[in-house]
Amino acid sequence: MNQLRRFFESEKKRVFEPDVYFTDRVMARLNEAPAWEYGIWEITPRSMRPVLGMALALIVCFFFVELLIPQMPQYGVVELFLEPEQSAADSFVFNDTGVPAREVVLQQMIAPEEQK
Repeated sequence: MNQLRRFFESEKKRVFEPDVYFTDRVMARLNEAPAWEYGIWEITPRSMRPVLGMALALIVCFFFVELLIPQMPQYGVVELFLEPEQSAADSFVFNDTGVPAREVVLQQMIAPEEQK
């Protein structure tokens, strides 16, 4: 029984009480390992990676679609008068037909207040 107890004591010292060179071995092993470089994909959780990847892909796709599809140029008063046909909406916006003068509109806005 005494022999068994000495065996357990020696194993306990070996496992729980490291020797004198333990810190040197640990530091040497840490120095041999390559330095860990953190990037955006290592910081984000694994469940967020597909969402971020899809969002990035959609942003790039929308950017290229905007580059490839030509935009309609804005036209002003000169282009409107040079067109052979004018739509009713365009003629209403750019021509003053049917729009009363400022004084008349102001008088119509003030008149309901005077009647009260």
